[in-house]
Amino acid sequence: MIAALATAVVAAALGYALFPLAGRDPRTELPPSLRLPLALLAGVLAGVGGAMVGPSWSLPLVAVLASFGVLLGAIDLRSKLLPNAVLLRFTAATVPLLLVASAGTGYWAGLLGALAGGAALFAVYLLLALISPAGMGMGDVKLAAVLGLFAGWAGAAAWMGTLLGGFLLGGLAGVVVLLLRRGSRSSTFPFGPGMLLAALGSFVVLG
Repeated sequence: MIAALATAVVAAALGYALFPLAGRDPRTELPPSLRLPLALLAGVLAGVGGAMVGPSWSLPLVAVLASFGVLLGAIDLRSKLLPNAVLLRFTAATVPLLLVASAGTGYWAGLLGALAGGAALFAVYLLLALISPAGMGMGDVKLAAVLGLFAGWAGAAAWMGTLLGGFLLGGLAGVVVLLLRRGSRSSTFPFGPGMLLAALGSFVVLG
């Protein structure tokens, strides 16, 4: 319980600190009023995820995934963009934590799995982006590479959950928009939130 609470606090603080990154590009800027709610959401998600994972070396990864995920999801929902300024920092925070987790657990095969998972998910999304550029952006492809690191480290089941869950949730979001008559069949939909939610859920449930 204490470990989960600490994870929630760290994620909330990190989410609050990361918020200004959205304003690096005028196209992705978020209203300042969202700063605290998004930080609290990151804390709640990380706390729930931490409680499910339990005390382990995975808790820092849960905090980072939740805090960056909430920010990226909010940006993508608002602007349909996933800025490099956030994605690069997401990657820079993830890789060292994977090294620490592998060293702490002695599970070095997990690090190889993370690299393979990141490369494989990147390849899948890149192929889809090349086949249908209007439906899949390069921001989604870059995000897939980072999420693949988490999924690959957590194992094959988590990787498949991240892949399939991302498509399922992204497709459901598109259907909802169409039903609400806010888009047409030719409209583009933000895939990022679905990808991020699937990655977090798969990491804490299937990892």
